Amino acid sequence: MAKKIYMTSLKGGTGVTTCCVGLGLALAGIGERTLVVDGDSVTACAMQIGGCPNMQVYTLADYSRGACRAKQTLVSHPSSGNLSFMSSMGLSDRKAAVKAINEVDGLFDYILCDNIAPSACDCAVIVTDPYAPSVKSADFCRSQLSDGGMKDLWLIVNKLNGGQILSGAVMTAQEIASLLRMNLKAAIPEDLSLQLGRWKNETLKAFKIAAENIAGRRDGICNVMRPYFGLNGYIKRKVREKL
Repeated sequence: MAKKIYMTSLKGGTGVTTCCVGLGLALAGIGERTLVVDGDSVTACAMQIGGCPNMQVYTLADYSRGACRAKQTLVSHPSSGNLSFMSSMGLSDRKAAVKAINEVDGLFDYILCDNIAPSACDCAVIVTDPYAPSVKSADFCRSQLSDGGMKDLWLIVNKLNGGQILSGAVMTAQEIASLLRMNLKAAIPEDLSLQLGRWKNETLKAFKIAAENIAGRRDGICNVMRPYFGLNGYIKRKVREKL
């Protein structure tokens, strides 16, 4: 039976879909059979970010109409044999996603649900960035999920800039987790190249650490401040301040 994780945020722009795909790639990379359920019923954003644009033959919308089986909605990643996607393109009945996920449960070790099918999931990951509006939103999201019966809640702090932490502009991931009273699973560094469709090596390494943490293979998170020490780090901080 798969470990089913609901990934969410109440505030847009925190990077839920990016973290869902990044974590899926990393889990697959360490040998875990992983499914990412794309909750974007309009543009299939997770499949775009994950390198599987327009590869679906059937979607959950087809499944909800009885046109296919749940297994037929699966799209295998072209370069990762352990990673699959499930598209919700055109889906209006979100309950169909829960049923489909339960049908393919035995095929995977992890199922990551990108803002879809919370009732099918064992736990939830709230994604926040380090800025005050997002942290406040994450606190409300935690309360909402907890009141709804979700007992196992984890936190990913995304878009962390080590230079901003060193200057005191934002809190560390550990401080944010302590403030929110949540179990910190990952600290993901700021990556301005993601908008260009690229993943920096530092970002991929951070997601690998997160995947190993979630899979119980290690305990710890990425040190996002390390690249900002020394002369090179000082130059990076100054350049980032101008952006």
